[in-house]
Amino acid sequence: MSDINHVFISGRIGADPKIKYFDSGSVICEISVGVNRWNKKKDAEDTTWLNCKIWGKRAEFVAEYVKSGDMAFISGSIQKDVYKDADGKQCANTYIVVEEIKTQKKQQK
Repeated sequence: MSDINHVFISGRIGADPKIKYFDSGSVICEISVGVNRWNKKKDAEDTTWLNCKIWGKRAEFVAEYVKSGDMAFISGSIQKDVYKDADGKQCANTYIVVEEIKTQKKQQK
């Protein structure tokens, strides 16, 4: 049996996308998505913020058309980068590599 690394999330975009172009010609866009769940103890919603990275043409599309507050449905895989900071301390960054994203604009009042 092979391993499976695939996630589906639905939530709101927390801030406008950040795009970065590399000298190699690659492009990456980063977004944060807030996913709500009900907390019985608090009798309120809790929000989990998930970092997402989008590469290539899809990144350029997201950077141009997706805005803070938009609803997003995302499918992708989880990735973890491990690195050492300036002080030599080991750090880790876990995020979703987006394979597909569908959005719905925030409704204006």
